[in-house]
Amino acid sequence: MGSDSFPRPGVLVTWSWGGETRQPVEVVGETPKRYRIRALHRTKIGGRDRWLERGDKAPVPKCAVRFE
Repeated sequence: MGSDSFPRPGVLVTWSWGGETRQPVEVVGETPKRYRIRALHRTKIGGRDRWLERGDKAPVPKCAVRFE
């Protein structure tokens, strides 16, 4: 994936005891093992109480992002 393909729409998929949650995000960068995402609205990411507010950025594992 070249640097000219960002930003790119994607879906952040998280799993919990309640099932699978899919949240739209924007992928703005890439490292060998992670994507850097920007939240399009308040988004729950991994961890007990980790939330991203609209516009916040965070690295997430590549297996958690799907492009549809």
